[in-house]
Amino acid sequence: MIRSVLSLKPKAGQSQDLVRFFGARKIPERALASPGCLGVEVQKLLPDGDEVLVTALWASVDSYRTWLESAGRHEDGVQMLPLLAEDGGALGPARLYEVARCVTHHNTSVSR
Repeated sequence: MIRSVLSLKPKAGQSQDLVRFFGARKIPERALASPGCLGVEVQKLLPDGDEVLVTALWASVDSYRTWLESAGRHEDGVQMLPLLAEDGGALGPARLYEVARCVTHHNTSVSR
């Protein structure tokens, strides 16, 4: 398994708008429908929300690559740009981590 980690820097005061963007475009749901996606989280940094972190758990690197090439992914990025800070580090490439060990509770779900 691998985990993708994408760090986004929203414009000042627009972190909640960025989180809503992910919901409005159903990005987590579309990712979860992609073969090999096991879970997706969109997170805001506390206390100010000056970073939005998007993480997902994938069965393999190939399943993550399939998601990257899926319909709508490029358009998501284009539509997201007006919500991101204008400095060069607002949107970087996702980092991939191999999940070496994972312990979870079963049948839990958190949503806000």
